[in-house]
Amino acid sequence: MPPVSSRKSVLVVALRLLHMPVESSQGLVLIVDDDPVFISQLTHILVERGYLVLGAKNGKSALDLLNQHELNFSLAIIDVFLPMSSGFELIKKLSANKANLKIIAVSIGRQKVLDTAISLGADAGVAKSEAGIPLDARQWLAEVFLQIGLPE
Repeated sequence: MPPVSSRKSVLVVALRLLHMPVESSQGLVLIVDDDPVFISQLTHILVERGYLVLGAKNGKSALDLLNQHELNFSLAIIDVFLPMSSGFELIKKLSANKANLKIIAVSIGRQKVLDTAISLGADAGVAKSEAGIPLDARQWLAEVFLQIGLPE
């Protein structure tokens, strides 16, 4: 479980989102992964740099978030191997309807898996660290910046 301070920062971000105008959503990131440690670590990295982040544990939860809230996400970071709905399906669905949404596919798997995700509509593919290895903050910040720039 993430430290209390990390959970509080995620809660503060979620509360800020509830009062955020729809048009000022530059820097709004959705992380879809069944690994809560990955979501927590990446959320911490991005929130420290001013991005607003929401997490979903599977494709169904991600679609519910996207459909139930009038939030214009700038970026979706999607694990290609998800329960209840594959990340490939989610990437295909989102890329078919995306306006300005950028998609980064993630996987511990081989590069071929990420190439498949890109062929289905992801804008980039990033290899995920093995369990227990901390995320490379510089790598993630560089990739997010490349896709959507700095948050407003």
